[in-house]
Amino acid sequence: MIRLESFPLPTRSPPTGARSLRAYPTLRQLIAAALVAQAGLAIPLAGNAQSADTAGAPRAATASPYDATRHDALVGAVRDGSTSPSQAVDQLNAWAAQPLAPAVRQRVRADTIVFAMRAGDAASAVRYARADGGIAGLPDYALEFVFQAARSIPDHALQGEAVAQLRSRQPEAWRPRVLEALWLTDTGEFDRAETVLNVLAARSAGSDLEQRVALLEARGALNEARERPLEALGNYTDLNAIDPGHRYARREGTFLLGQVDAPTAAWKEAQAASPDMFTPLERASMQQQALGRSLRWAIAERDQAVGHGPARFVRMDEVLAGFEPAIQEANTAEAQARAAADEESARAWRDLSLQLRYDRMLAWLERGRFPAVIAEYEALRADGVNPPYYALSAAAGAYQQQRRSDLAVPLYEAALRDGGSAIPTPSDTHVGLVYAYLDTAQFEQADALLTQLETATPPLLRRSPERGRANPQYGAVRNLRALEQLYTDRPAVAERSFGILSGLAPMHSGFRDGQAQTQRLREHPDAALALYEELLTDSPDDVSVRAGYATALMDANQHRAGRELTDALEQEAPESIAVRNAVRMRDGRQAARLDIEAGASWGGGALSNRDWRTDTTLSSPLIDDQWRVFYHQIFAQADVDQGSSRLARSGLGLQWTEGRWGASGEIHHANQGPYRTGLALGLNYRASDAWRFAAEIDTNSPETPWRARRADIGAHSAAAAATYVVNESRSFTGRVQRMDYSDGNQRDAVGLSWRERLITGPRFQLESTLGAEVAGADRQDVPYFSPSRERAVELGLRAQYLTWKRDDRRFYQVVQAGTGRYNQAGFGSGALWSVRYQHQWDIGDALQLSYGLGISSHPYDGRSERSREVFLTISVPLQ
Repeated sequence: MIRLESFPLPTRSPPTGARSLRAYPTLRQLIAAALVAQAGLAIPLAGNAQSADTAGAPRAATASPYDATRHDALVGAVRDGSTSPSQAVDQLNAWAAQPLAPAVRQRVRADTIVFAMRAGDAASAVRYARADGGIAGLPDYALEFVFQAARSIPDHALQGEAVAQLRSRQPEAWRPRVLEALWLTDTGEFDRAETVLNVLAARSAGSDLEQRVALLEARGALNEARERPLEALGNYTDLNAIDPGHRYARREGTFLLGQVDAPTAAWKEAQAASPDMFTPLERASMQQQALGRSLRWAIAERDQAVGHGPARFVRMDEVLAGFEPAIQEANTAEAQARAAADEESARAWRDLSLQLRYDRMLAWLERGRFPAVIAEYEALRADGVNPPYYALSAAAGAYQQQRRSDLAVPLYEAALRDGGSAIPTPSDTHVGLVYAYLDTAQFEQADALLTQLETATPPLLRRSPERGRANPQYGAVRNLRALEQLYTDRPAVAERSFGILSGLAPMHSGFRDGQAQTQRLREHPDAALALYEELLTDSPDDVSVRAGYATALMDANQHRAGRELTDALEQEAPESIAVRNAVRMRDGRQAARLDIEAGASWGGGALSNRDWRTDTTLSSPLIDDQWRVFYHQIFAQADVDQGSSRLARSGLGLQWTEGRWGASGEIHHANQGPYRTGLALGLNYRASDAWRFAAEIDTNSPETPWRARRADIGAHSAAAAATYVVNESRSFTGRVQRMDYSDGNQRDAVGLSWRERLITGPRFQLESTLGAEVAGADRQDVPYFSPSRERAVELGLRAQYLTWKRDDRRFYQVVQAGTGRYNQAGFGSGALWSVRYQHQWDIGDALQLSYGLGISSHPYDGRSERSREVFLTISVPLQ
């Protein structure tokens, strides 16, 4: 599989700057610079007859008639806290209902606006401001609160009216100009706002603290509106330096740290702040963002610490340990909020808990804990939760790793649909979907998606500081296309693609890895090993390259080196797809195995009238990476004209493989015949990627004709073969065989064959085999078929159709047909033909099963005989 590390990982963790950390974002609208937000209660008294501690200050609305003394007492009561602003609003409304002089009514309305804002009721404050002819008659102190209320709604028109009134009344004052800059910022007039602030800054050299604070606040608000978080953070940092107790600057600066991709620093700031600076929800939100950032760092640390074994995961495990208490805290807070009937807070805590769970899914995926990711996703769905796109992508990746690409496909598709423009092209989600399509035989969809990625990824960047800058993703997409060609059984096309790519970038490890994989699939194990060894010289720590080298070693029967390298990689990088593939291959090669071949035929007469046969081999696990002990059992029976014959042969053997060589020896015993106890030997040698040689001897040949066995005649056999392999699509084989019968007869045969794949593709393959054989026997006065000379030429076709596929589980339908001519000395020539239909199941590393039926016709002694057959083969690794 492709190394996902070659693509950016935009969907591996949530975008930290995509959402505000603030639990209550509306608080930002309440900031109207230091002149309002941090001002004291600015309401003037009518006189000094009453003060804040005046006896009998009202505590609630009364029906007493209005007078200035009572009004001053109300202001003092709010100032000292004995009356709440909302109570004061009620009292002022009661007075406003009475007949009042115009000046008095304006004062009552002005203070009602101020107290409504103090009570947090901006909407009522705006309503009072627009009553009784508008704001023209309001005093200056009330206009600042009108501005603040209008900004909170927002009501930009009322903001502008308040600014205009203040500027007309205080043309030289700086406070109205600051409010003007805020209003221009709120209405998107950023350049005009900056001009106002620049003019003020030029005039404010040596100004007092209040003015400097107000200017920094306004600049911070402007830079935030312009989406310049770094500049805004600098403004609030300067503000904290001159006014350490400035609450808003401290809060906003901390939030901005999260926005500028420093959530860990924001979390540390929140931890160091006073308890009342941030709400528990705000702190928990910052912790969640910090955990997400720490996860990204941990992933990068893991990827850079190749070759360090389990130590690569220390930091990631530390981050993972932080999720569970954070989730528990959020769940507890949600339960408490629901118990208090605070649904808004409960929803906020619920959202935070879900966000933490999504992040933990990503962490589990990167840690290789795929069952945990799947269990969490299924638990979320059971609760009716629709996870966001990046969590869907994580769940899809986990299903894919667990060999359930059929479940991964809809999740990847949903992730791309829901993520939209938030997911760059290409991304790991696109790559995962390409492979999920391939693993579920949706080859047309995979090709269409790859075409989409190629279209969206030109060779040169469309936007870059200078023209002609290469697109770093272009090569990755081209590499993905070549791998798609390789994995859809088009290795010749893939070889050309990787050759072009390696020519463009000779040192690119991904392209060279693809070349090595192609040589493996083209049945060139030596070439694959050489490419990997060369590549490891340049990239000794590349996990995917080392895993590919391990599989190439096992292909070349260098089992010890392959196993040791795979063992090390399994400890070092268990989450890697390439490593997991190598582990599966190692386990299959090392495991014990049961192989069964069975068949039955009927209808012929020259060889037998009816026969059946089972050939079973039970092999031990690989011993010392070279040896296997095996038990071999043959049961067979045939009916001939003279009666029936039965063969039961049991053997115990030893098999050895190391590199280019392979050998086996078996001592066997049969139930009948002159050679009941015997020996079978086999030898294989791979001289190069092109030449393979084999030889075998059996002192009681299983190929002895049934009519010979019925006559108590046995046979020794010896055979040798040489194969020239061009590639997976073409090979040539020559074979010689001698059979020495116990009755003194000898049969010699020489054969040649040429195999050629005519059509290759992911769904359909067509192969042809052209074979010719010449044979002859010394004697014809024997009770079995033994012509003095025979020749045959046959052309066979094998069509294979992929009917179903899910990851490494496949179902094929196979049709084989052959036709040719057979010539027998003394009887002339005749046509021969055969047809077979077969089902073939490959259930990953767990089972290979095929079964089918066939019919054939062959001339014997000048007479064509038709026979029918059924067959079954099973191969099961016992692991």
